[in-house]
Amino acid sequence: MPSPASQPRTPTPSRRRIHGLLGALAAAALVAVTLHLARRPPLLPVVAPARPESLDPQLRDHLQRLASLVADSPRDPARRATLALAFAANGLWPEARQAFLDVVRMAPDEPLARLHAAVALQEKPDDQAALAEFEALARDFPNFAPAWYRVGEAALRLGNLTNAESAFSRLSQLAPQEWRGPAGLGEVRLRAGKPGEALPFLERALAIDRSARPAHFLLGQALRAVGRTNEARIALALGAATTRHPMPDGWSERAPEHMKLLPDQLAQADELGRMGRPDLALQLLQGALKFHPDHPGLLNQLAVASNRAGRPQQGLALLDAVLAKDPKAVAPRITRSHALVLLGRAEDALAEARRAATDSPRTAQAHLAVANALLALERDAEAAQALRLALDADPANADIHVELASVLWRNLSDAPAAVEVLSKALQLNPALASAHLQLGLLQQHVGDIAAARATLASLEIVAPQSPELRELRQAIARP
Repeated sequence: MPSPASQPRTPTPSRRRIHGLLGALAAAALVAVTLHLARRPPLLPVVAPARPESLDPQLRDHLQRLASLVADSPRDPARRATLALAFAANGLWPEARQAFLDVVRMAPDEPLARLHAAVALQEKPDDQAALAEFEALARDFPNFAPAWYRVGEAALRLGNLTNAESAFSRLSQLAPQEWRGPAGLGEVRLRAGKPGEALPFLERALAIDRSARPAHFLLGQALRAVGRTNEARIALALGAATTRHPMPDGWSERAPEHMKLLPDQLAQADELGRMGRPDLALQLLQGALKFHPDHPGLLNQLAVASNRAGRPQQGLALLDAVLAKDPKAVAPRITRSHALVLLGRAEDALAEARRAATDSPRTAQAHLAVANALLALERDAEAAQALRLALDADPANADIHVELASVLWRNLSDAPAAVEVLSKALQLNPALASAHLQLGLLQQHVGDIAAARATLASLEIVAPQSPELRELRQAIARP
């Protein structure tokens, strides 16, 4: 008989239950994993441009890098959204639409994906279908303000004033600090032939954001319709050359970083330079230069940015390369003239500018370059004549009038002529702050304080937060 130690052990009831439980749990886990894999949606393909070989090389490179990130993590909706934004920012709307719809499938609770998919449909253009998608989005996400804005704008485009009014009312409730709500309500009243009712809505929009140019333009239309023509002129001038920018959202604000078409980058660089950030303009343009090393417009814009950054010498080599290929090119010769003035070579700058003016006598900027060089040489009367030639080439340019008036007054002591020129500038653009400033300073200089105060009052209306207003107010306050 075998000893007790050699006999196989019989599991106790508790052990049998534990082993059974572990087996059941393992089986359940296996079933759960199997069900998860079975229910997991299949991988979506990465959207690609239809004809990549036809794209701008920098854009093609940018899209390829974003597509690679999607391929590395194909179930990440954020990466797909970035790729979709890049398509949209560069006008590739069919690709953008599909990419945004892919994000909708992966993240159905993200309203921005549905919003931008509908925007891409609107750009097709298919306004009616886009409006239907915007309305569905607003119903599903009733507190999502950008959806109501899009419903209102799309309804306005289709002439559906009832739906537009309802949408802009809802937008005003959800986003009381968004000027587009009351401005939209004002535009609805204006289109309905009720300009008087439009006025308080448009004034409310401008109380929210004084810089809202579309609201100024709509206000000007309403004021003109009710017969307040003097006020209308100012409002229309403040809203002149208006582009309607959609209400920003968390995704649209990222779109500019994905704009890789060269014309867009040149425009961005110019705007950065005008805003006092030539360093950022140089950085942007140098990135584009890797893909367009011989593009004359890009090389000239780089030289312009170098001038604005106080580095004119850097731009001269670029300009020389452009002019070696095309000696008749006017824009780089003008830029070169400005660079030479900055380098203290005013005579050389004058020669460059005069050649540009000879080659293109109807180009106002060429005559402005001549005036700039002449002023550096202290030949002020000739500079004034060059500015008059610039006005002949571009008579509606109020800024040139202001430049001429400044030379006439400060350099040539011809105050009456300067007043006449400034009056013309304000006829062309009654909202031009620099013209109001020059006129007010001139009036104060000649002792006409009452006229200067009247000009100050006008400037308070057209540019209440401007540095020009502060300067004129301080000048008039001085004894």
